[in-house]
Amino acid sequence: MNAFLIRAGDVVGRPVLTLHGDAIAQVKDVIVDPESGSVRAFTLSGRGVLSGPLKEAIAWSAVHALGRDAVMVAGREALRESSGMAPGLGGGSNMLGTRVLTQDGEDVGKVTDVVLDVTAHDARLVGYEVKLDRHGEKGTVLVPVSAPVVVSAENVLVPPAALLSAAGDLAEFRKATRGLREEGAGDAE
Repeated sequence: MNAFLIRAGDVVGRPVLTLHGDAIAQVKDVIVDPESGSVRAFTLSGRGVLSGPLKEAIAWSAVHALGRDAVMVAGREALRESSGMAPGLGGGSNMLGTRVLTQDGEDVGKVTDVVLDVTAHDARLVGYEVKLDRHGEKGTVLVPVSAPVVVSAENVLVPPAALLSAAGDLAEFRKATRGLREEGAGDAE
C-alpha cells in the first residue's frame, strides 16, 4: 500500500469490512495517542444512517489496512469492548473547536480536523486543519507538526515554524511537512 494523507474526518463514516467482504460497522471516530501521535483505535457505529454507536471498537493492532475507501480487518474478532480502550485524543469530536496557539503565544484559530499520514504499518497525526482567526486572516490552512505537540482540553500548542510551513491543501501538505522536518533537524545541529 502506498502512503497517503487523509483528514480524520474523511475516515469517519467509512465502512469496516472483513477480509471475507462482510461489512460489520462504520468508523465513528479516530482515537490518536496524544504522546506519540499514532492512531490507537477506531470507535464504531452501526451501519446505516439511523444506526447508533456500538460498544465495540477496533484497536489499531487489529487493523489489516486503512484504505482510501474502507477499514479492513481480518474478521469480526477484531471488534473489542471499547471500555478497555482509554479515550485519547479524538480525531473528530473532541478535537474540533480546540484553540490553536503558537508556543510564542499567538492565537491562530480553531481545529476543524486533523491530518493523518497513513502507511502500510501505521497511521499518525501529522498536522491540523485550522480555521484561521488571527490578525484579520480568514480561511482554512493545514498546519504540519513534526513531533508531538502540547495538547490540552482547550488548546493545541504548535511551534511557530509550523505556521511558516502551512499548506492550503493535502497536495501541498507533504512538501510542507518535509520542510518542517528538515528545518527542525537543522535546529538540532
